[in-house]
Amino acid sequence: MTKELTENVKMFLFARWIATCYADEHVDDKMVSQHEKEYNQWDAMSVLNRETGHWWKKQLEYFNKVVYKNYIKNKTVEETEKFLK
Repeated sequence: MTKELTENVKMFLFARWIATCYADEHVDDKMVSQHEKEYNQWDAMSVLNRETGHWWKKQLEYFNKVVYKNYIKNKTVEETEKFLK
């Protein structure tokens, strides 16, 4: 696998993992979750758009240490490489 393909596989899987875990969660301007009664849907935004760089860094570290290793074991990396070729 080339360096570029390896990077693309990892980026693809990270983006998919983040979207699967967090993209459907929303909070309003007061950081009230969509699951709470006081939630204001008119001021809502995806949780992903409200996170700091520190949060993103923490997610990336977890992905690299845990999730990606599992993806290697269960052949997800191998299948994604084939798909992206």
